[in-house]
Amino acid sequence: MKRILAAMLTALMLLTLLPLASAPARAEFDFSVQATVTHAYVGEDFFWLVHQLEGTSTYYLFAFEIYRDGQCIKSDPDFDDDSWRPFIPTSPGKYKARVCVMDDQGNSKTKESPEITVSPQLNTFIKVEPLGATSLKITWNKIPGVTQYYLYRSTNRKTGWAEIMYSVDSPPPACYIDTRLKAGTRYFYKVCYDRPGAMGPFSPVAAGVPMAKTRITSITSPSARRIRMTWARAAGASGYQVAMATSANGSYRTVRIVTGGTTAIFSGVRSGSALFFKVRPYRRIYTTTYWGQYSAYRSIRVK
Repeated sequence: MKRILAAMLTALMLLTLLPLASAPARAEFDFSVQATVTHAYVGEDFFWLVHQLEGTSTYYLFAFEIYRDGQCIKSDPDFDDDSWRPFIPTSPGKYKARVCVMDDQGNSKTKESPEITVSPQLNTFIKVEPLGATSLKITWNKIPGVTQYYLYRSTNRKTGWAEIMYSVDSPPPACYIDTRLKAGTRYFYKVCYDRPGAMGPFSPVAAGVPMAKTRITSITSPSARRIRMTWARAAGASGYQVAMATSANGSYRTVRIVTGGTTAIFSGVRSGSALFFKVRPYRRIYTTTYWGQYSAYRSIRVK
């Protein structure tokens, strides 16, 4: 009897110790991998994220790989505790992320995100044009789905950039009139934007010079086959372009470039002809010419 009781006691002790000798239970967890956008443009800044991580572990580590058109273009094999990665695509294609997640018991699981399409960059200036001696109009193309545009200005292409506008309308306008500028000074502009889940890149830099609009003050034919015309000085201009046509709405061609002055005399013009003239200012800075607006036309019949 004592031997039977001793055997039973030994068996109970072994059963008590069994869980300590067994391998730990495998931790089960699940997750998904998503991007903050379903469609992106080249140069946009978006994120890959691990979503809905559920399991018994209280601590996870993550390693990311990014694929374009089936080829791995960015590998981050070292695990860390950031469940997201920022990404900026540099070329169009089909992109996806592959993420390996490891829990605090050493178990791991790998999943891929849905594929997203990255299209060529769209954010490009259309033009910068002077509206007067102290104002410029900046216009750029619209980007689908944009919620905000941010416009920056500087007098130096490389430094000194400051934000001068962010849009508040819905949809935001793709233009801005910059006022209180200095006539004849060159201003540089660039724009970026926000879309849901993504931040857009800066556009190429564009430049403009505010100039006043001139007007033709006098146009006469003082003698046979001669024309004399004068125009008003335009603040911010370093010279003027005179254009001529044979009808008010005809094709105007440049007939004179005047540096500094405000008078032009034409000789040898065909007698009896009716001619139409416009003048616009320009500003020459280093090797670049910036143009102002044309004046209203004036006509003359030559003696």
